[in-house]
Amino acid sequence: MKQDKVLRHIGRRDALKKLGGAAIGLAGILQARQAPAQGKPVTLRYWTWQNSGDTKNPRAQAQAQILAAFRKANPNIELVEEVIPWQNLHQQLLQAAAANRAPDVSRQLDRFILTLAEAGVIQPLDDFTKGWNAPRKNDYLYSWDDTTVEGKKFAFRQAVRPLNILYYRTDLYSAAGFKTPPKTLKEWTDVSKAVTKGQVIGFAMTFSKSDGMSKPIQQFPSMYWSLGSDLVDAKTGKATFHLAAGQKIFQWIQDMVHVHKVSPIGEASMDSETLNQMFMAGTVACNLDHSSKWAEWSRKEAIQGKIDTAWTPNFSDEPKPVPVNTAGAWTVVMPKGSKKEEAWKLMEFLQSNEAELIDARVGGELPTRKSTLKDTFFQAPEAKRMVGWLNYMGENSHPATILKIKKLEVLTDAMADAAQQIIANKADVKAALATAAQKYDAAIS
Repeated sequence: MKQDKVLRHIGRRDALKKLGGAAIGLAGILQARQAPAQGKPVTLRYWTWQNSGDTKNPRAQAQAQILAAFRKANPNIELVEEVIPWQNLHQQLLQAAAANRAPDVSRQLDRFILTLAEAGVIQPLDDFTKGWNAPRKNDYLYSWDDTTVEGKKFAFRQAVRPLNILYYRTDLYSAAGFKTPPKTLKEWTDVSKAVTKGQVIGFAMTFSKSDGMSKPIQQFPSMYWSLGSDLVDAKTGKATFHLAAGQKIFQWIQDMVHVHKVSPIGEASMDSETLNQMFMAGTVACNLDHSSKWAEWSRKEAIQGKIDTAWTPNFSDEPKPVPVNTAGAWTVVMPKGSKKEEAWKLMEFLQSNEAELIDARVGGELPTRKSTLKDTFFQAPEAKRMVGWLNYMGENSHPATILKIKKLEVLTDAMADAAQQIIANKADVKAALATAAQKYDAAIS
């Protein structure tokens, strides 16, 4: 007879006598299940490019607070932060996985998710999300498919970022007689010419292979989209970056160096960090980057009140909004061999409302979840710029993405070669781009 039936037919005292040690044993089992696990904490390795000890970087400070909150909520997990240079994260993960030394959770740029998934280095997360209801699954400000490969979920964003943002030095623009940022390609060229004096140059774009041509691959999509084109054909996957739109963009870049003389010839091999330092120093009047840079740059004492943001001008020469690109931000993934349950706890926490609010308040990152936006912080004056970016993103989205481009690294490498020929050697734009397109098409065929 089952225990529940026994307890219905005899008194409590008699039941305890009859059950005797069995009842005590059952109670012991239940108590053991409810008690916290004893022994040494589970060690969880987390790869990130931000150093939580960096007190000068708002995003690093936010990360420190988020990880501290996770540790407090999970005393049975010993979280170990391992800092890897951002340019090397995906290559290091490929190597670490081959040596069975991959971390449990890793930050990765979204543009490498396809490569890592196809290499079998990261594992799908569908087992953890299969029980989610529709409201939970639809609580994201980005498309669920952004971080999927062949229908499987491989990553979650840690923030959403509009990438095509023009940062400009208000002090330099004002001194040249410009009170508002450029909205068209002509205005952008004119203001760049006006501010180029002495040690100051009007504009620069970087094309170094050392950082994967990080700025152009973030900025180019919006430029191409504003001209009704794209880097590759969505159906065939073949290169289209060399066609009329690409020729116009690269011709403008070449002319900024050799005709208008407002961009340095050294940008052909310059990396993004060098350009950022030049912008901070006031030797470059404008710089293209993503939204998360505002928190860091606007708080630097030397340039406080001297910079502002606008959207990248439209390459169609019309003062209309440019389609926004959000591909190029950080995600979190679970590498093969991870301690799955503990790794998922960290991944869940990183996208929790609590963590996202810390990231927004301290680090200036835009949240990934709609529910996070319900907090009163986003009604405060300090969040006005962030809310404006989010509204623009919602109103000027674009269906295309670079995240599904096959062998994206080959494409950026081919485009970097073309850019260096076009800028450094003043090569024919059409011919240089055509050669790069042939190289890419051959690699994917």
